[in-house]
Amino acid sequence: MTCKNCLKNGITTKFHPATDMNEEDFKQAINNMLMLQNNNDRNFEILQRQIDNLQKQLNDLNDLKEMFRLPKVENKDRKLFDEVD
Repeated sequence: MTCKNCLKNGITTKFHPATDMNEEDFKQAINNMLMLQNNNDRNFEILQRQIDNLQKQLNDLNDLKEMFRLPKVENKDRKLFDEVD
């Protein structure tokens, strides 16, 4: 017999994952969840390394920009030094 929630969601199979799961199915489901978690952890580590690398590149580019910063446009005709007569 199909449960009411399954019928409501359009599931018409007689197999109900919450009640008709044997031990091997349960072990396989747990194994799959652990593999997914492991993949999530691994992908997070990869993404974190990429973010750290991008942040380092951004910091390096900002340092480079500061090093080669052009003077402000309003200072282009300014005298280099104060002149004393």
